[in-house]
This record gives sequence, C-alpha cells and structure tokens, in this order.
Amino acid sequence: FSGLMNRDYEIMASGAVNEINHYDGTGTAMSIAANRVSFTFNLTGPSLTVDTACSSFLFALHYALRAIKSGDCEAAICGGVNCIIHPRTFVSLTKAKMISPEGISKPFSKKADGYGRGEGCGVVFLKPLKKVRLLVQRHEVRLVACLNFVSSALIMTIPEKFFQS
Repeated sequence: FSGLMNRDYEIMASGAVNEINHYDGTGTAMSIAANRVSFTFNLTGPSLTVDTACSSFLFALHYALRAIKSGDCEAAICGGVNCIIHPRTFVSLTKAKMISPEGISKPFSKKADGYGRGEGCGVVFLKPLKKVRLLVQRHEVRLVACLNFVSSALIMTIPEKFFQS
C-alpha cells in the first residue's frame, strides 16, 4: 500500500517527446508504484496506490489495516513519499497564495500566511501484534528499532557522511 502525491517525475519525464522509451508507458504512472514494489519483492495480496494529497499515507495506512483486519492479507507494507523535484506545482501554489513566503507552516496562528512544503519518505511493516508475539516467542524474529539522527552535524539539513555510507 503506497500513498503518493505530486507528479513531478512524470512531468519531468514527459517533457521531451523524442526521448520517450519503453519504460515511460507504465514507469511514470503513480497507479503502478505499489504494483512495482509487489512485483519486485514477489509479494501477493492487495497492492494499491492512493493519492489523496497530504493525507495519502494516512489513507494507505487505513486501507492496509482494513486489509489485515478483513483477512485479505496477514501483513502489509505501507509507505508514503512526497518528492519536490519540479517547480511547476510550487509555482502554481505560490501564485494561488497558498505557500508561506517564509516557508513555514503556522497552523491555527493569527500569523498564518500559507504553508511550507516538505518532502520525505516513510515505510512501515504491519502485522497483528498477536502474530508478532508468537514469532518472538519462537525466536523467529527479533524486534529491532533504529533511529539515525546525529546532532553533531553543522546544519540539520546536512547529514553526516559517515551515516550516509
């Protein structure tokens, strides 16, 4: 289950008609994104992409949880991504006065003047807790959590080279 928004890559790829290749037919289609992951990892069961703008990942998560609960699948991979790689949407939103001139969202504030766009990616693996506990008891799986943030970087937006290799 994937939640995607914005079509920046599709816009960029469709710019040069003379450069269209065999990949462009389905390679840039957001509707195929989840299916491409399923195909690559030989996953079976529901496989869909959701685009509900800023709430895309939340709806993908909702559908993944429903699929598990209804028995359509035993587990699910759910991800969301937003990449800002083409200026078209940014320019359009700026002209509509939806983007904060400061680039900062100030929800519920009297000083609110638009929102600040952001990009990112996240993926979660979902499985009912009862089934995870059984696997842990049988030592078939180890529960691991990892967070990679280093405060020693000069600027928060410049990651440490050591942790990127």
